Amino acid sequence: MTLLKNLQKDIYKICIELGAPKNFQPNIQKYFKKKKFDYQINGIIKLSKILNINTYTLAKKVSEKMNKNFFYQSIQITDTGFINFTIKNAWICLKINNMFNKKKINNNKPSKKIIIVDYSSPNIAKEMHVGHLRSTVLGDVTTNILKFLGYHVIQINHIGDCGAQIGMLLAYIKKYSIKNFQNVEKLYQKSQKKIQSNKKFYKISQYCTLQLQNKNPKYIKIWKKLREITIKKNQKIYQKLKIKLKIQNIVGESFYHPLIPNMLTDLKKKKIIFKKNGNLVSIIPTLKNRVGKKMGVILQKKDGSYLYATTDIACLKYRSQILKANKIIYYTDVRQTQHFKNIQNIAKRAGYLSSFLHIEHHTFGMILSKNNTPFKTREGHTIKLKHLITEAIKKTKKILQKRNQNWSVQNIDKTAEKIGIGALKYFELSKNRKKNYVFDWKQMLTLTGNTSLYIQYAYTRILSILKKNKNIKWNKNHEITINNIYEKNISIKLLQFFDIILDIKKYGTPHLLCNYLFKLSEIFSNFYENCSIISENDINIKISRIKLIILTAKIIKTGLKLLGISTVKIM
Repeated sequence: MTLLKNLQKDIYKICIELGAPKNFQPNIQKYFKKKKFDYQINGIIKLSKILNINTYTLAKKVSEKMNKNFFYQSIQITDTGFINFTIKNAWICLKINNMFNKKKINNNKPSKKIIIVDYSSPNIAKEMHVGHLRSTVLGDVTTNILKFLGYHVIQINHIGDCGAQIGMLLAYIKKYSIKNFQNVEKLYQKSQKKIQSNKKFYKISQYCTLQLQNKNPKYIKIWKKLREITIKKNQKIYQKLKIKLKIQNIVGESFYHPLIPNMLTDLKKKKIIFKKNGNLVSIIPTLKNRVGKKMGVILQKKDGSYLYATTDIACLKYRSQILKANKIIYYTDVRQTQHFKNIQNIAKRAGYLSSFLHIEHHTFGMILSKNNTPFKTREGHTIKLKHLITEAIKKTKKILQKRNQNWSVQNIDKTAEKIGIGALKYFELSKNRKKNYVFDWKQMLTLTGNTSLYIQYAYTRILSILKKNKNIKWNKNHEITINNIYEKNISIKLLQFFDIILDIKKYGTPHLLCNYLFKLSEIFSNFYENCSIISENDINIKISRIKLIILTAKIIKTGLKLLGISTVKIM
């Protein structure tokens, strides 16, 4: 049980004894003002209205019962009915020693719930660019955390491999009898220019799209080569970024095409789709145009070809009925919001979604340049993700060469890759996913502030301290004790680790873990400056402090691992 859950359970029990309804949830938050108290209860006002009791009177009754409990050290009631309190050192010591003595930080029992995480999802024939960074790293952290909590996670890389853009590329390859497909992106760019200037070519590309979707062997042969080349390039990027998406996680749009004809027949029978101007359309009751008229979604064009919505509805049906998912989490940018609302609306009306399925669309903002425009090259081109990775490693290498002139080239290269890629991922993950953010190399690669370098440096400092104290031995009688505020602060912060993990699981906000690790590193630094370890004469206090920093290092390493970031032993 987490620190916060322990407190909530106790306050809930007290409130029930005072007449609160069983569904009452006490609102307990960390105390954010001057570090006089640890937590604050601010749900008393709401409960006083339910019970028709004066707020201050009720707060006083709650505090009187709290005073009888082992948890609380000091309690303060404000005039407005807020209850501020500190936790008793003895109780913190009990919990922190239990945490230290566990063989594994995570003791969660495996869950039978199936959670699908749909992330990254690049299109074939196009190199991954900076826009794929957010979807890829956010989805991967979510996967790591859900697995850490014991859930059965199915990772899916839903690549775009059979839409109109592929038909366009196939048309260009056919027209100019191209045999070498290695530079797929250049072929794609040329076909894109051709379609913009030639109406006849546009019709040919539509024909090629249909031929592909109808499994024409000649088109399938070329398509397979294009797909293979793109996937191979993408997998190199995933490996470099230490992203856990493998080839077996790829389930592209084409996978669902055999399921579509029967699905469309079923939707017709249920009167969810109908013909309009030769197209098969589904009206979305909640979707209206500027003049208030209802709008629809095309699922099949009059030429017989399918669209993204068609594939995504078949995908939803498959994930619900075949994979038996309890939850599906999508990672796409905010511009896809209406699309996902539309497909869920149709799938729900068709009865394709099980009653126990929960769908979450975790949207995210854009990566911007310093002038608040989309992050691109000077020439205005979208930055390739592989170039971004290379630049991160290159800049980190320069920093390490200045700091560690005696290091070997091999050591510099190896460390630069770990730190550079970690810095790139952390800079992304430390931002609230719902917001746009400005990309800044200088801010990313600094040893101060909320960066991976600052946290990794704190970790290396701990390893250095432990190395100097490696001959210190202890037994079961040597426990962690709290002798001052610095030891208490770091102990409480360590106990809050699982509260943060559960918040991320609930809200899909990995930046909370970044903030936590940064704050823990700050608290460690403050602790180390004020609590001597090497020169401490009392062996019990010395061992207690060594145990605290061992646990700190363990939590930092675990947290960074969940973020997909490697630790280093020296910097």
